[in-house]
Amino acid sequence: MPQNLDLAEDIKRLAERLSRLEDIRKLNTLRHDLPRHINNGDWARVGDLFSVGATVDYAHLGQISGRDEIRKYFANLPDVIGQDKPGSRVSVKQFVHGHEVEVLGDRASGVSFFEERVVFDDESFMVAGRFDDRYVREAGRWLFESIALDLYWVLPHSEGLTRKENA
Repeated sequence: MPQNLDLAEDIKRLAERLSRLEDIRKLNTLRHDLPRHINNGDWARVGDLFSVGATVDYAHLGQISGRDEIRKYFANLPDVIGQDKPGSRVSVKQFVHGHEVEVLGDRASGVSFFEERVVFDDESFMVAGRFDDRYVREAGRWLFESIALDLYWVLPHSEGLTRKENA
């Protein structure tokens, strides 16, 4: 009889671990869906990844609250970025890596790092930083509850990652 109890406990623990791993996988997919939409030019779809009361803090690019406002913000973001080079087309490609997640029931937090290329007709920029995310599960679906951007740098590609010494 004790073996059956051990087996039942083992199955319970394995089911809990599997559920946690499935949540982590769903959160990884969510985190990668955002740059996937950006890279595909589907800026208007980004808002679908956020909870109704979500917030975004993109430092100098703005702070936004609420899914509808976030949807509008991302749909207009290419135009906002394009203001740096009026009359030029803009292309943005973002690459996220190092995503770490901690799940606590129907809430989770995550950290990831990103590199981004912003390309205009005659100039391009290298961008790098960190995202600090909070997630919430609503109606069985993981969504962003908040994203905070910690921008490391925005550098013209022509200058590269160099330091210029003062003479």
